[in-house]
Amino acid sequence: MLMQVSRQTAESLNVMNGGGSGLTFKAGVERYCMNNNNKEAAQKAADINEGGNGLSSRQKVILDALLREYEVALILDMSNDSYEIFKMTGRFSKNLSGMFRDKFSLTMLEIADSCIYSYDYDLFIGAVSLESLRSRLESDGFCSFVFRAITSRGPEYFRMRMIQAEDGPKAFVGVSCIQDEMSRELQQRRLFEGALDRARSADSAKSTFLTNMSHDIRTPMNAIMGFTNIASSHLDDTEKVKDALEKIRTSSNHLLRLINDVLDMSRIESGRITINENRCDLRDLVEKIRGIMQPQMTAKNLTFTIDAESVVNYEVYCDETRITQVLLNLLSNSVKYTEPGGSVSLMIHQKPHQSGRRYCGYVFRVTDTGIGIGKGFIGRVFEPFERETGRIENNSYGSGLGMSIAKGIVDMMGGNISVESEENVGTEFVVDLEFRPVDERSLDTREEADQEVKRVDSGDMAVFQDRDSAARKKNADVGWIEGRRLLLVEDNPLNREIAEDMLIEDGFKVETAENGRKALQMIIESDPWYYSAVLMDIQMPVMDGYEATERIRSLPDRSRAQIPIIAMTANAFKEDRCKAAESGMDAYITKPVDVLNLRYVLRRVLR
Repeated sequence: MLMQVSRQTAESLNVMNGGGSGLTFKAGVERYCMNNNNKEAAQKAADINEGGNGLSSRQKVILDALLREYEVALILDMSNDSYEIFKMTGRFSKNLSGMFRDKFSLTMLEIADSCIYSYDYDLFIGAVSLESLRSRLESDGFCSFVFRAITSRGPEYFRMRMIQAEDGPKAFVGVSCIQDEMSRELQQRRLFEGALDRARSADSAKSTFLTNMSHDIRTPMNAIMGFTNIASSHLDDTEKVKDALEKIRTSSNHLLRLINDVLDMSRIESGRITINENRCDLRDLVEKIRGIMQPQMTAKNLTFTIDAESVVNYEVYCDETRITQVLLNLLSNSVKYTEPGGSVSLMIHQKPHQSGRRYCGYVFRVTDTGIGIGKGFIGRVFEPFERETGRIENNSYGSGLGMSIAKGIVDMMGGNISVESEENVGTEFVVDLEFRPVDERSLDTREEADQEVKRVDSGDMAVFQDRDSAARKKNADVGWIEGRRLLLVEDNPLNREIAEDMLIEDGFKVETAENGRKALQMIIESDPWYYSAVLMDIQMPVMDGYEATERIRSLPDRSRAQIPIIAMTANAFKEDRCKAAESGMDAYITKPVDVLNLRYVLRRVLR
């Protein structure tokens, strides 16, 4: 028998049919009853608005929620295994037609046998058993479970929720399809699991990196500390001290390369590295590479050849620094894994120019006769922190980042890098890039527009364009070092002591300041042309080097405002050099300071 509700409750509840049109509670029940040929129930439903208030206020709220949120709503009487349906959408009444029985348990069994997904059959039967429902409702007052049923669209997720009623062993039951909700949840879960896998992979890579770097950093550090002790213990043995110092220098340079690799890789992955196209002559680039690599080739008894005969347009616009970095990484790798007596070559080939295109293709091939790359490793050769182990016997070590950095730079240039290798035969790396050739007939303004404000930029040092030669005229007749007084601005006492000692050793007079504000005050209080130049650290407390430089440049007295300022800093990236130039500095040199680089920059600035 259908439970009666008040007119107000019945009229406030809308029931959605399969097509989505709204039906009153009364009409919805009538349609369900008529669809199931239950004329007696239909007649009672027709009189439902005339009946008394059969539901308490709490039950009305619960039923109202079920009718709004669920596609099927019914009340179950567990004392006699009966039920009354209050709502059923069109697709449910159509798909479940003929499955309704007098008893709730028989109806659920019929539905389970006909519709429930096989993997969820036992779950469904167990959840809707009266014994299970009584136990859970008495304990918690409500229960809910999710199951899958077979529909015309395939398996779909549904939720059944039971809420205990106030009067006796009765419960409100709601059923609704949650396929869309589950699809979103499953998609979110897949995204989460993918992110978790990536995080685990990154964590594994981080652990591998820390393991490798711990070894690689400790190796040169052990040499530095060991040979320092040897030198200290044999101060009276000049040859032994010289040998120890040379090995300290070699280990220090290797340690610096490791650090630079890590920083470069970090900037590539974070997208903070920039590509700057400037005019470049590939012949000069080749000679620079030859000058850097030839000593290494000679020391290892390797034959080194460079072939660029097929190049027609040598002068192009490109990022010379980054291309040099890529080629040096590849060549250094070849040197590392080629046994003495072998050969390494660099060939540059220009592709035929395509009509109508402003850019030309250039192919760089680095080939060696080394030990090759194992088949199991060649697919990971460009992965960060990856290094082939087990078959390498030449004690080569590094950060495992050189090839990753090369690929990262080539990718940012819009090019392609590939590798072919055969064990114990050799390896060939091929880099494909496109450059815009310089038109020899229109170099007048283009060169000035595209070149950066610098004369020299080797990565470790940069000398920017002259701004005003007036500051140099005062000391034009003075020797290159004689009489020159430098202001060294450095907050770290050890770095200050090292730099001061190097400068005094060269014959300079040196005064020091520990921050930019102190340096500014010393310049303001000094006599005109007192300081020949300022060596300015960048990161300092109180006032950093950029701000100090800008304030010096804004001084009204030209004898102070025009003092040459050289950045001497651990900020070693291209953007840092550009910022130094923009702030008004004349040159730039990176830490740790190489005495030859420092001497070269000072000579250029103080000429």
